[in-house]
Amino acid sequence: MGQYLSSNDEDAVVKEIPTSTPNIRVVCISDTHGDHENEALDMPAGDVLIHAGDFTSFSKLEQAVKFNEWLGEVKLSKEFQHIVVINGNHESNADWKQRTPEILSNATAFLKDDQVKVSVEGKGSLTIHGTQFYWPMQTQNPYYDLIGSDVDVLVCHGPCKGLVDGGSGCKMLRKKALELPKLQLCVSGHIHGAYGVVKEGEKTFVNAANCGSGRKITKPAIEVEVVGRKA
Repeated sequence: MGQYLSSNDEDAVVKEIPTSTPNIRVVCISDTHGDHENEALDMPAGDVLIHAGDFTSFSKLEQAVKFNEWLGEVKLSKEFQHIVVINGNHESNADWKQRTPEILSNATAFLKDDQVKVSVEGKGSLTIHGTQFYWPMQTQNPYYDLIGSDVDVLVCHGPCKGLVDGGSGCKMLRKKALELPKLQLCVSGHIHGAYGVVKEGEKTFVNAANCGSGRKITKPAIEVEVVGRKA
């Protein structure tokens, strides 16, 4: 721990410099469509890896199995303490979707309109809520009512209206996200051409869609730092 000398010339006393808790490094990816091993993904090391859906193309089971194997590899090589995954429209009608938590055994959590609290050693904890894929709605989606007010990170395949959405986001999801008092980060994908990061007040909105129009990865993972809660 760092130290400094007081400015009192008569009695120089060694005091401890207060140190702040380091932020949690969240790495965001989405829409990898079975091309997750492409070097263009350029995955950095981090504390928490979030995949915002479409890890397959057209629900191919063999791609889901290979994706899980890859998750196990990057968890070790990139030192992720937790991995959180949701489905995208390419997984929403899979005949194996009820077995997804079993298939994605290397993920900490596969979220479907529920949440998980993850703790990162020395950095605190985060409450992460993941939604299933829904098409944009003009009226209230009852499943958004399941998003708790204590959520730090929201993961949704489709983006919020007007926030890295390419003009195709969900109005009601935006309303809900902006109302969440503790939300720091919202991670989405789906719209491949809307990849990027935008701030809305103190909230960060990420569209992490890594693939281009040909379902080949052309854009790197996005890293965001968030503040963990004290345990």
